[in-house]
Order: sequence, then structure tokens, then C-alpha cells
Amino acid sequence: MRYVILDFKEEILRKLKDYLDVPEQLIELESPPKERGEFALPCYSFAKELKNDPNEIAKKLEENLEVENGTVERAGPYLNFKIDRSYLFEETIKNCLMTEESFGRLPSKSKKILVEHTSANPNGPLHVGRARNPVIGDTLARIYEKIGYQIEKQYYVNDIGRQMAVLVWGLINLEEDDLAKVERKKKDHQLVRYYQRVNELLEEDESLEEEIQEIIQSMEMGDKETLEHFKENAEDVMEGIIESLERLNIHLDSFKNESSLIIDGSVEKLIEDLSSLENVGEEDGALYYEKEGNKTFIARENLTSLYPARDLAYHVWKAEKADELVNILGEDHKLHGEFVKEALKDLGIETIPEIIFHSFVTFEGKEMSTRKGTYVTLDDFMDTAQKKAKLEIEKRKNVEPEDMNAIAEKIGVGAVRYDIIKVQPQKPIDFKWEEALDFEGDSAPFIQYSYTRANSILEKWTGKSLDIGNLELTDSQEGEIKLIRKIAEFPRILIESGENNSPHLLAKYAHELAAEFNRFYRDYPVLHSEEKKELRIAIVKSFKFAMASVMDTLGLEKPKRM
Repeated sequence: MRYVILDFKEEILRKLKDYLDVPEQLIELESPPKERGEFALPCYSFAKELKNDPNEIAKKLEENLEVENGTVERAGPYLNFKIDRSYLFEETIKNCLMTEESFGRLPSKSKKILVEHTSANPNGPLHVGRARNPVIGDTLARIYEKIGYQIEKQYYVNDIGRQMAVLVWGLINLEEDDLAKVERKKKDHQLVRYYQRVNELLEEDESLEEEIQEIIQSMEMGDKETLEHFKENAEDVMEGIIESLERLNIHLDSFKNESSLIIDGSVEKLIEDLSSLENVGEEDGALYYEKEGNKTFIARENLTSLYPARDLAYHVWKAEKADELVNILGEDHKLHGEFVKEALKDLGIETIPEIIFHSFVTFEGKEMSTRKGTYVTLDDFMDTAQKKAKLEIEKRKNVEPEDMNAIAEKIGVGAVRYDIIKVQPQKPIDFKWEEALDFEGDSAPFIQYSYTRANSILEKWTGKSLDIGNLELTDSQEGEIKLIRKIAEFPRILIESGENNSPHLLAKYAHELAAEFNRFYRDYPVLHSEEKKELRIAIVKSFKFAMASVMDTLGLEKPKRM
């Protein structure tokens, strides 16, 4: 499928590269103010190369360049390219009605991207503070997939190491009594109490750490009983975590257990390979990797591996499974992320991960910690989202009682996902219910409501089919053109969001598209417009298909009623 905006951009770049005798990387198009067109070329970047003033370069380009179905206009040192509105209008409607909810999808590419996200320790339930990682990872994977890449979404199960050893010690040594008696029956909610209680005991008696270390060593030495404890409890907790993620409309393709890398010898080999590097040394019997003055310990004095070594072995394994690796990590893992990249380069691994670091989430000003038990679980959070969404729906009295819970769930899930993804990953989030569930603000309910409004119009339309060839497009009004122009931008926004690992750009676009449709709905009658009814039905259909594609990419459900 060809898209008008992308074709226009390709034509511009092709003609600029033919005309300008400068390196291709200096020719970059920007997005100008909407009234000036679709693309702008700043002439500063190659003025030195051409030994000429940017204004003069722009003037010559204006005089010598022509584009099909568009215009070229100079504004100082900038060259603005504007596509013909009638052409844009007609071709975009044709594209939407032809592709329907696949609008925006680009041709398949051979490149495979492995996206690793969430990877929380399986020692307790996910909490709200951890929800940002899977939402970013899942949304980026959906964007990559929509622009044509082959995608695998993977969870790295940290089923060994100190945190799991703490949990196993608790299960072996603590009485059940009230520890597992929590309201929820899910194992991830029950077992976390053991982990929290052992951390309390460790603060009171540091000698318990020796027993924790013995469990870690037993596991790495292949002790079957210890391995079984790790495996069983990690699986129990993972079952609860997966259930929580699926409720957020997040589905994983594969899982890789950290323990498997020890069992199959990958970690041992990795440590051997690292030991041959010049920047790996020993301190009190423990091995470390050093780069630019930063030491990362990879093995203890008793030769058991540390997490950095196991994670590095995992990345060596991943490098053989995909063309590109993308990791989603909290900003507190930046130093570890740099270690992984540098160590992989030193080992001669060519597939180095792209790491998207995200800031933290607070919930109405409160920070969260699994160890201290100061958190709101994702399950409780989603329950609250559904209840609050239900209250908002009830105010509007548009939904049948039997559909209420299902629709409230879709709105609640959407509110959580969108409120997380609309913020640039590097910026912190303080989640507030009144903003997330605002039906008229920058929120998922606002976007979902625009979709249901379009759907409602089309359900009331009594016509059977549209003949695009007979639609009168020449006298289209400004508001109609603005909406179609916004729809036409979708493929470009998809590419920009994916290439820059910036899913918040797509969320921003979704809100702008919904707002543009609401203005159109306010200003132009559809069903009661006899002369332009079919044209406006075509516009509403185009919006519905485009918005459906946008919502699918953001992981938002599409309720038929709100």
C-alpha cells in the first residue's frame, strides 16, 4: 500500500538529492507549521558545503524545483513543500476505505527485532511502579510490527539470584501461619509476603545472609532440591504476572529463564571468555570487569556468578536470535546497561542492544517498593480503574447494564495504558485518576469516545455502499480537509515513533486525531446533510478505520458504546 504523505516525501528527497551536490545525510526534512505545508527543508545544514548563503540556496531551489501534486515555497532560509489539498483528500479517503483497519500498515521487512520488557523478578506481583516498562515495551513492539518488522516480545525470567534465594529461604524456614493469608488467591500475591518477611529478618540478623548465599551457591552447583524450589516458585509467581499483563492487553511471545543459562553452561563459558580480556581483574578472589574507572563484579570469590555475568550471557544468546535487540529498562539500570553494551563489544558481539530507559511512576505522589511492601499491586490498580470507569459510564446512561462491566474494563485498561504511554519515557509520571479517566481531556476515554461516536453515526446510516468515483471532492470545506489531512499523517507518525523509539508521539497524535474529529462532528452535519451525506459518511468511515488502527497500535480496546 502506498500512502500520499510518504510518497510526497520520497519525491521531495529524490529531487533534492538529484539537484544538490551535497552528502545525502545533510538533506533532512522537518515538519513546518501546518499552514506552511507537510515538509520543510532548512538550508543551513549544507550552506557551508555549497559555500553560499542559506537564503540564496533556498531561493534557487524554489526557482528550480517542481513537485507533482504540490507546491514549493521559500520562507527565508527554509523551503516549504505543500501537497495539493484535493489530491491529499481524495487519495487518503481511497486508502482508508480500501485498507480499512489496516490503514497505516507498511510492507513487511526481513529484519527481526527482539523486544525484551518487564522482566521483573518473580518474587511477587507487579505493582503500579513497574507497569511503565511493559506498556512501553508492548507499544513499541506494536509500532515496529505495524511498520513492517518481524517482532518477538520476550520476558527474561530472573528465576535465580539473591532475590529468589531470599524467597526460597522464607518458604523453607518460615511458618505458613498468616503469611500467605491474603485476600487474593493468586500465588504472586501470596508468596511475596515470605520475601518481605525475610527482608525484615535480615535487617534484624545479618548472619542470615550466609544462609542466603549458601542457597545461591547450591543452585549454581546444580543441587536438584534447590533448583526445584527455584523453578516451582518462579513458575507460580510468573503465572500471576502473566495474568496481570494480559489484563493490560499485553501478550508475550517467549520466555527465557535465567537458570537455563547456568544449567547449559552458557554463564560458565561467558566468564571464561571475559577472563581473557585485559580489563577483567580480580579483587579478594572476586572477578570484575572495568571500563573507564567503573568496576562491575561478575563472579564472587566462591566462583558463583553475579547477575551482570548472567545477563551478559543472556545477551550473547539473544544476539543469535534476532537482527536487532531492544531492551526496556528503568533509569536506575543505566550503569548496568552501559556495562552490557561495552562488554558485548569487547567480546566481539556485533548485535548490541538499543536500550530505552524510562523514569519512574509514582501513584498520587507515593513511591513503591516490593521489598518494603509499600506498593499498590497492578491487579488492585486495575480493579480500581474498572470501578472508576464504571462510575463515569453510569453518569452518561448510554450503556446497557449487562454490558457495563465489560465496557468499564476496556475503558479502565485504556486509561492506564494511555496515561503511561503519553509521557515521554525519560520523564517521570505521577499517576492521577482524575486525569486518566477524564472523558474530555488528554486521555484514553476521550479517544475511545471519539471512536464510538463515529461508530454510532455509521450504524445509523441506511446506505449500503459508497462509490468513491462519484463523490464530489472539489468543494470540500476547511474542517473536512483538516480531518483528512490529520488522518493522512498517520503512516509518517508511525515511522517517526518507531525510528526514534518515542511511543509518546503516537499517543499525542491519537489525541489530536480525536480532537479534530470532534471539531468536524460539531461543525458539519453528517446524516442530516442531504447534498454531502455520502462524502461525509466517507470521511467518518475513514476516521473510524484510521482511529481503529491507531488504537490497536496503542493497545486500546474499541468499545461500541460509552
